[in-house]
Amino acid sequence: MTYDKFHFQTAAELQARAEELGGYLPASDHPAETLGRAVPVRGTNAVAKNALAIHPMEGFDSAEDGGPGELTFRRYDRFSSGGAGLFWFEATAILPEARSNARQLYICPENLDGYKRIAEMMHKNSDGAPVIMQLTHSGRFSRPTNVPAPLISYHNPVMNEKFNIDPSYPVLSDDYLAALPELFGKATALAKEAGFDGVDIKACHRYLLSELLSAYTRENSLYGGSFENRMRLYFDAVRAAAAYKTDDFLVATRFGAWDVLPFPWGFGGDKEDYLKPDFTEAQAVLSTLSELGVRLVNITMGSPYVNPHVNRPYDLGGYNPPEHPLTGVMRMINGTAELKKAHPEMTFIGTGYTYLRQLAPAVAAGAVEQGMIDLAGFGRTAFAYPTFARDALEDGMKKEKCCITCGKCTELMRAFTTTGCVVRDAEMYAPIYKAAMEKK
Repeated sequence: MTYDKFHFQTAAELQARAEELGGYLPASDHPAETLGRAVPVRGTNAVAKNALAIHPMEGFDSAEDGGPGELTFRRYDRFSSGGAGLFWFEATAILPEARSNARQLYICPENLDGYKRIAEMMHKNSDGAPVIMQLTHSGRFSRPTNVPAPLISYHNPVMNEKFNIDPSYPVLSDDYLAALPELFGKATALAKEAGFDGVDIKACHRYLLSELLSAYTRENSLYGGSFENRMRLYFDAVRAAAAYKTDDFLVATRFGAWDVLPFPWGFGGDKEDYLKPDFTEAQAVLSTLSELGVRLVNITMGSPYVNPHVNRPYDLGGYNPPEHPLTGVMRMINGTAELKKAHPEMTFIGTGYTYLRQLAPAVAAGAVEQGMIDLAGFGRTAFAYPTFARDALEDGMKKEKCCITCGKCTELMRAFTTTGCVVRDAEMYAPIYKAAMEKK
């Protein structure tokens, strides 16, 4: 089925269509006022300048040593000058083999100066807005030389079939996994030394820590089967990072609360109908994270590699989605609200607003006013429209500047080249896109 493309002119039209689809979208009549207020991160000294955040958007443009490259500095100069209140710095690998692209960022002592310079630049441009570094291990999606080198935690038929992984392919040992928390801790120490305001222990989108959340079938292992075992690496990595936590340096997480994959191959869904959530385990995860001192949580769902319509609702993509894009938007907004309700001690960043274009501020502000989120995060929007936050807080986001959810940035990522907005930043990225498509 082909669904109607984005054509909405008012928030009321969005709400009416959401109701027709059997769901609900919030909206505010005064978005600039609501979103313009500073947002303290509960239990810490950190304060977001406003309620608009930029999500971790990988550019795959590192320097040869894994530090920020020329285009990395360009991107974060644009981001940090655009008026957002908090910045979630993109996925940065904890060791070379954990990268999903030969030019994914990787932090180590030898390239620390580059990270110091980019953190200093972002703080200067944003008048001190918090900058959180996302630390990652790509796991199944590891491709450090742009040749597949998957590091899998268990055999998942859904994922194996999609990525042509043979059932005899080796699975990571307990010894390998047990060594990783120390590496997350070392990377945290480096991020802190570089001047970042915190780290995110990434557990989403089916990267390694996320994949282990659903390792129900990993047998005879400390990292599979029971809830305690499946969460072990995630919690141990958080503990290792928390050794460096202070009131001024956060340990945060981007958490995939629902994979939207069939049980037992996905996390967070109803065992009988994976298209319905069962947040029982997700809530238990958040409770433990809270006990470990995590106070900033960025909620997401699905995987861009398997079901991108879930976490990146779009008008144009690699396939026709099985649902209207607004259904995906509502899944993330209302799901995050359900998780947040049980954890008032934590500060939540919501996801799913890019598809809404110029109407996103009204919906995001409605979610803030109704206590569904604390901040609204924007990913693809930032690629296309780095000044979206400033405009949203002044006279509104401009339709002609918004991301059109065409998927070209994702095509660049899939082509293992540097990534950005081909449409709105055409002078820089259209030639890169053309070359990548010709090569493909």
